[in-house]
Amino acid sequence: MNKLIAAWALAALLTAFLAYKVMAPQQMASAGEAEFSLATVQIAIENKFETVDHLLADEFMAMDKADVLLFDTRPMAEYAVSHIDGALQIDPAISAAKFAKLYGDKAKGKTLVFYCSVGHRSSDVAERIAGEISKAGPIYNLRGGLFDWHNAGRPVVNAGGETENIHPYDKNWGQLVTRQDKLSYE
Repeated sequence: MNKLIAAWALAALLTAFLAYKVMAPQQMASAGEAEFSLATVQIAIENKFETVDHLLADEFMAMDKADVLLFDTRPMAEYAVSHIDGALQIDPAISAAKFAKLYGDKAKGKTLVFYCSVGHRSSDVAERIAGEISKAGPIYNLRGGLFDWHNAGRPVVNAGGETENIHPYDKNWGQLVTRQDKLSYE
């Protein structure tokens, strides 16, 4: 019971932090918070974006890619370092109306999957556009984002083909990447 209460309290606290400001790991540690990990970030994101369905990477990999549109909601500089093969890069601040104008016809009957580094920006986009894209199929956030994808050793690509590099967002959030030798800030 104590573990359940502690988990709920941690999730609530992280949700509150993410609602106002995404804190860096050392800020949370200095504030006396529990361990800052990708798992705790995922819980907080799922609690903040309750209306968004969060898709596991294994579930995504099992989908027929012909029926899926995959969107990377990180800025172009992050996308250029690496991304999931087939992902379309979109501005994380894209409006629902602009998304509908650019992708509405392509989205008809398709499953839409959004991701970013950890899932916060992509959950925000998925939530924002959900009401605007009525003819699309299900809309998902890829749980754990590119960091979880990369940490599990799944392939990423860039303009030159397959790579093992990943953009860590910044040095603090990059601590959530388990393969530290693959970080690239370029």
